[in-house]
Amino acid sequence: MSWKINKIEIENFKFFKNAFPINVDRKNILLYGENGAGKSSIYWSVYTHFQAYAKPQIEAQKYFTAGHAQNLRNRYAAPTDDSSIKIYFDNGNGMTKTVEDSNTCYYAADAEVLRFMKFTAMSSDFMNYKFLSSLFDFRNSQDNEVFLLFEKEVLPYIDLDRQLWRINGEITNTYNAGEWWGYITRVYHMNAIPRSNRSNAFDQRTPFYKNYQGLLQQFNELLHNKLSLLVTKANIIIKDVFHLESRLILQYEHATFNNRLASRKFDAELHRPKIYLKAVMVSDKLVDQSIIEHPRSFFNEAKITCMALALRLAILESHPSSLEAPSVLFIDDLLISLDMPFRRKIIEILLTYTDKFQTFIFTHDRAFYHLVSSEIKIKGCHNNWKKYELYMQPNNGIPEPFLIEPKTPLEKAKMLLRNLEIPASVNAARRAAEQELKRLLPTNLIFNEKSQTFQCDLNGLIERYYRFAKDIGLPNVIPHLQDERKLLLNPFSHDDINTPFYRNELDFTIQEIENLSRISKRIVVDAKYVYQKKYLFRIEKDEKAYDFTIIFKEMLYEYEYDGQKFYNWAKIEVKTSSIPEIECKEWGLKQLLKKACHYVFHNTNNLPKLMNCLRDKDTGNLL
Repeated sequence: MSWKINKIEIENFKFFKNAFPINVDRKNILLYGENGAGKSSIYWSVYTHFQAYAKPQIEAQKYFTAGHAQNLRNRYAAPTDDSSIKIYFDNGNGMTKTVEDSNTCYYAADAEVLRFMKFTAMSSDFMNYKFLSSLFDFRNSQDNEVFLLFEKEVLPYIDLDRQLWRINGEITNTYNAGEWWGYITRVYHMNAIPRSNRSNAFDQRTPFYKNYQGLLQQFNELLHNKLSLLVTKANIIIKDVFHLESRLILQYEHATFNNRLASRKFDAELHRPKIYLKAVMVSDKLVDQSIIEHPRSFFNEAKITCMALALRLAILESHPSSLEAPSVLFIDDLLISLDMPFRRKIIEILLTYTDKFQTFIFTHDRAFYHLVSSEIKIKGCHNNWKKYELYMQPNNGIPEPFLIEPKTPLEKAKMLLRNLEIPASVNAARRAAEQELKRLLPTNLIFNEKSQTFQCDLNGLIERYYRFAKDIGLPNVIPHLQDERKLLLNPFSHDDINTPFYRNELDFTIQEIENLSRISKRIVVDAKYVYQKKYLFRIEKDEKAYDFTIIFKEMLYEYEYDGQKFYNWAKIEVKTSSIPEIECKEWGLKQLLKKACHYVFHNTNNLPKLMNCLRDKDTGNLL
């Protein structure tokens, strides 16, 4: 097990007056928040909490201190009220930590907590549209120079290839680029480098001066190499994921110190590095292949966002991780400028990071919220997520946020039945039945061209499910649902709707719908690979392998119920065959499995498991 956030509690800070808890339960969070309800306040509260590890006490606590010019206290809180952010961590094995950041608690004062939060902050990330838009947010007359942005948003989250060493020769235990640069700037501002007594200029003969120059040179080389690697990774994403005919160009100017102004005169200044982000078009048909100095003036908003996001994802993939602390990813309204196809693609990419990061996705866009929710269902990982909706309502003139955990139609049907709200329970049960049947059926079985809406009604969905379940061998977990359908269709046609008998029938119907919800569904071969990707189908017998190269002509799904797995036996086409009798033509997957087993003298009453036969053509790995 690994450390994860279990609960977040914000009190008298930013939008939140009084204690506002968010129960995370070690899961990923998808949150829809209407504008002005405090969604971004949660994001920035956690960001503030995570960053306190790197600040002196007075800097960390100023945000919570009444009367401080930079405080972020809730404006309705009294000066005597405590202001705090508490995060509760759980490692899944019975160990917990509560880390508080407040006007009374400076968590970094505790060495053990400091170490924990330092690892947490460095292995976590915060992504929002502000960074993506700022990356190229320069007028045509300005250089696209982004070091100040990188200093805040990138350096704290990447490691260099060497440990930081101090100018007195001591080696530290940190590789972090932010800490490297922070130490370099502190040494300069603290006047730690000896000066000449006569001229007050830096004494260039001292070991401290020479070591400082050497440290700065090493920082330049390491950071330049690291950023070049990140841009290379970003360009791979731009090409292979977003399919754009462009790539990023990074130009780096070294940080310098005490630059020579004349033969014996030096400026005694530390000059920060400069990072220029530019672009170039990539195409064999280009006439002008020159560097694009100002990408925003050349590319449209969607392409600019994709290039910026590619760099952000390359940075994310470079984050160090540790078993000693959680890795958390917070995403707040990241894709507000992208159209639907790009959004779907990026949502799919973001969800792949949940294996490494406990992920929090916040949005004010209801359509985006449903897109993410749908993708979570498709991937069959909904048990790893909690969904919330955040709203605001005034309470005695004070805006007050309230958080609800939306219930599924099935949960609503059960709750309403318990409360004897029979008509409402029936309507919710109907929606639940339709939702579950549409979730389980392949897309082509959901549609009905004879219907005005081009979708099957509940009667059609049930009938098609019966046939589909029989074809793939799934047990019939809803044998009575068609008989009970009238109960779901028109409850008001029954004059006995409030009788115990009717309630028992409804309860029985809900139980059958719940049986459907227990069937999990996993995509084995996604739509994007249909007709596109080659797979290896291998039958093994007596230590000999018989291989077939195949492509899928339909998506392949895996269903699981009560520990047993079932497949929809998609149509495939055999491209190459190691058994001459099996022709290169279209087959049903189950038909091919049986035929191949027959020719190698496998017992066809005890066929090998499908997933032991299907492999990735490129890697040879089982699917």
